[in-house]
Amino acid sequence: MTAPTAEVVISTLHDDGVLELVINRPDRMNALSTEVKDLLQAGLLRASSDPAVTAVLLRGEGGRSFAAGQDLGEAAQFTAESVGPWIDSFYGLYTSILECTKPTIAGVDGFALGAGFQVAMLCDIRIASDAAKFAMPEVDDAIPCITGTWTLYDIIGHARTADMVLTGRFLSAEEAAEWGLVRDVVPQAEFHKRALELASLVGSKPTIAVQMNKRFLVDLLNREWPATESFARKAHKVAFASDAPQARMRDFLAHKRDERMAY
Repeated sequence: MTAPTAEVVISTLHDDGVLELVINRPDRMNALSTEVKDLLQAGLLRASSDPAVTAVLLRGEGGRSFAAGQDLGEAAQFTAESVGPWIDSFYGLYTSILECTKPTIAGVDGFALGAGFQVAMLCDIRIASDAAKFAMPEVDDAIPCITGTWTLYDIIGHARTADMVLTGRFLSAEEAAEWGLVRDVVPQAEFHKRALELASLVGSKPTIAVQMNKRFLVDLLNREWPATESFARKAHKVAFASDAPQARMRDFLAHKRDERMAY
């Protein structure tokens, strides 16, 4: 069943059991508004409880962006006190990805930036189009990148993680594959078909084995998750108390800076 295209998240359950969740804000580079986060979280909770769902494919609409991260229109006015509920909404989404009992596949076509990159990294497997680009550019807007550092560290190591989070550099799809961040890079024209095929393949595996494998993988990740979440909350409060992130976001919105940096 497919929701109307006006919805900011389109949910489709395919005949093979793949639940496809599509962020549908192409005019905003699929930025993660509070509404988007809430709907994605609801979709992931549905996947966990619905026996008809075998796997989840998460992607962005439009071919330009998987998710450009946080919605700067929401974040530009935050204070150290008001940023708390916003952080809660992100960690609610992140936790729902980690705790989803069904395998999760991120299909990245276009930009995956900041929190959008983190969403992709928290999924079990990633497939990218040859137009994909990845970055943790928070440093350019005076925002700490704590969860992003945690998601990258075990995969690409200290030196490469430091390079990404301290410089905000962009990775091409090919570089992301070389670094082990994505499983496959496919032509953009074939991307949707190949992403659905991968989700269907993973979803066709024996349920108990898949769920036990997922549970142990998440247990391994969870050894550091509470400390990461705690430090991220402190770091964001310190950053937003300085007003530096808000000032840069306001500048972005006022001058319509390069939309790729809307993470």
